[in-house]
Amino acid sequence: MDKDGTRSGYDLDLVRAIADRVSVPVVASGGVGGLDDLVAGIRDGHASAVLAASIFHFGEASIADAHNALAQAGIPVRRPVLA
Repeated sequence: MDKDGTRSGYDLDLVRAIADRVSVPVVASGGVGGLDDLVAGIRDGHASAVLAASIFHFGEASIADAHNALAQAGIPVRRPVLA
């Protein structure tokens, strides 16, 4: 969380160190500057899930964009069910 709001990407070394040592899911959080950071959080940080806010709040990406970026990287995502 030290990188929260910096938009410079997750602290991947820290996320990976934790994810590789615990048996519970780890959510990468803080610092997302773009969709590539979401992919890196899972692929390089070994996180079970990723969290982002600023890229959505400021309209730089949508949830659909995030799903697409993760899916294109071969990461399984749950698609929203539209009623």
